[in-house]
Amino acid sequence: MRARYLKRAALEELREAVPQNLQVYRSGSFSHLATDVSKYFEGTFELDNERLSSLRKPDDEGLYEEQNCAISYNALSDLSPYEARDERFWVYLTHTLLLEYARKRWPIPDDDDAAIDHINAHFFAKEKRQIERDNAASRLWWMARLCQRVPGLALNECLEVLLYRSDVRANIIERPTASQSVEVFSAIMKKLHASYKGEKKLFERKTFRSFMIRINSIGGVKLLDCMGEPQLAGLLSTVIEGDLGLAAL
Repeated sequence: MRARYLKRAALEELREAVPQNLQVYRSGSFSHLATDVSKYFEGTFELDNERLSSLRKPDDEGLYEEQNCAISYNALSDLSPYEARDERFWVYLTHTLLLEYARKRWPIPDDDDAAIDHINAHFFAKEKRQIERDNAASRLWWMARLCQRVPGLALNECLEVLLYRSDVRANIIERPTASQSVEVFSAIMKKLHASYKGEKKLFERKTFRSFMIRINSIGGVKLLDCMGEPQLAGLLSTVIEGDLGLAAL
């Protein structure tokens, strides 16, 4: 089916009505958004509606993040990074096709004030940070997009590493030095992958934080994204072995 976007007026109306719609978010439906043509417009690309509908809902066995990232990325294979920055697209999905998934993945708190903040974070995507990290639908696509760019690692391998620790993931995604440069991101992910296959020392909270701080400080002096893969790998090895005192990766 053709991708759909909420019209701006419909989006803002929905956002303003969150406090009044708490019960709808908890157990109701926003089906009118899919049937009222005054609420949405169609985009230029096609999405695989059936595949996107197959996102696995969290249960006692797990969250299925790795699998769902891959499903989302494949279902939205024609989506460009520019289009993936459009809140109107993701909000349409979290209120229609992916409403039940969003509820299961991000259960709405019983406290109403907390519920309002929670819904604004996970069902909307007003800021760039929300699009990449918080929105129930967009975060899946963006994590897969980041991992798909890493040469030498299969998508599932890279996702497994990126999703292993939430604090490590946040440190990477929220730092432009690491997430916006394909070369730097790839070099970091390969070191993390090597650590993941071993003792996972690089994933320790304080260790990885120190690792990223050091990379950022170097990035302020040298243009890391202009380095070739061997140079970057060597530089990161120096930080890991020299500054952090870890075994070679």
